[in-house]
Amino acid sequence: MSLGRHADFNKLWFGQTISNFGDKISVLALSTLAIVILDGGALEVGALGALRFLPFLLLAPVAGLLADRMSRRHIMIVADVGRCLALASIPLAFTFGELTMAHVYVVAGVVGTLTTFFEVAYQSWLPQLIGTENLVEGNTKLQISRSLAEAVGAGAGGALMQLLGAARAITVDAVTFLVSLVALLLIRHRDDRERLEERKANAKEEMKEGLRTLFGTPILRSLFTANVVVNMGAAMGDALLIVYAYQELDLSPGQVGAAFAVMSVFVIVGAVLSEQVAKVLTLGRTMILTAVVLGLGYLLVPSAGALGGFIGLLVVQAVIGFVSPMFDIHVLSLVQGVTPNEQMGRVSGTALSAVYGALALGYAVGGSLGDLFGLTAGLAVAGALTVIGGLSLLAGPVRSIKEQPSSQDKADDTDDDNAADAEPPLAKV
Repeated sequence: MSLGRHADFNKLWFGQTISNFGDKISVLALSTLAIVILDGGALEVGALGALRFLPFLLLAPVAGLLADRMSRRHIMIVADVGRCLALASIPLAFTFGELTMAHVYVVAGVVGTLTTFFEVAYQSWLPQLIGTENLVEGNTKLQISRSLAEAVGAGAGGALMQLLGAARAITVDAVTFLVSLVALLLIRHRDDRERLEERKANAKEEMKEGLRTLFGTPILRSLFTANVVVNMGAAMGDALLIVYAYQELDLSPGQVGAAFAVMSVFVIVGAVLSEQVAKVLTLGRTMILTAVVLGLGYLLVPSAGALGGFIGLLVVQAVIGFVSPMFDIHVLSLVQGVTPNEQMGRVSGTALSAVYGALALGYAVGGSLGDLFGLTAGLAVAGALTVIGGLSLLAGPVRSIKEQPSSQDKADDTDDDNAADAEPPLAKV
């Protein structure tokens, strides 16, 4: 069944679209609030950014364990309520003249923590909600929503801050979490955890079971390794690309903004075409090729000067924007399709922790390489690492996979007691 007629998914999609839009507003508004209202600087803004991502690194495995023990939908509902209340406290405190930097830090930490639990539960619940045969379509639509929110949210955030002020603009994000909450409450589907009466008691053994599945299943192990390496390389490239645009290509802020806007457009195009490309090339080849082209994009940044600087950057950003969502969509969908449902939370949580850790490390290493050896050398290392991550998939079973698994394939695979020790039969080769 097409997801266009899937009422529960459309409710989730609508709620997440509105919520993602609000997220972009609050990210900008919190930083502005710290600088303009609370006299903060680079240190404070950096700390706010760290509080957004650090919970993924530290807490995602715990979130995964809970997602396999409890109702994933209930976890998402609690997270939405908590994020709404935390963000709503900022305009309230501002109105009474009690807002402090410590308060903003606490809110950022609470929102980051609850977002970690929401994302792990959501990624674990989606295969149950729509079936594995619809994962590419579902993840594509959700990726398009995130991309549109990225493109529109920042501009809307600026306008709202101009109209309402930074503190009151955050109210809009709080309201978007209420929209997401209502959407979740209206969804009729109930995941199996809401009907289970017995819970496994040994958390340590459950965590070990999830790790055995992640690293003992050849497809999952290959995807995990490639995704971590590709994300680290891409983060290194992203850290250096904007600096290169200003310092080496001597572009204006308007030109840089236009280049990133072009990338946002091509992210949407890439997401829309991801399923069709995989049908033409096969799934395994698509993941390998998109990662390699992504790495080549960073390698080609220094050549942008030969195309007039601005035009060259537009081309590079278009290439990067086009292939990156294809890689992300198919990796996530295949992980969700291969992983046994009862272990989805633990596998997803461990993977997210490693991926976000790779992103954080990539930004730090990329900046250090650019400072020590120059921007061109740093971009070369970033591009090469990304290419290596993509090519690593040639060494495992992923290269031979033709298409995403179906729900029946997954059901058959979970009956195989040796599924974690060999290539799952659900991989279409």
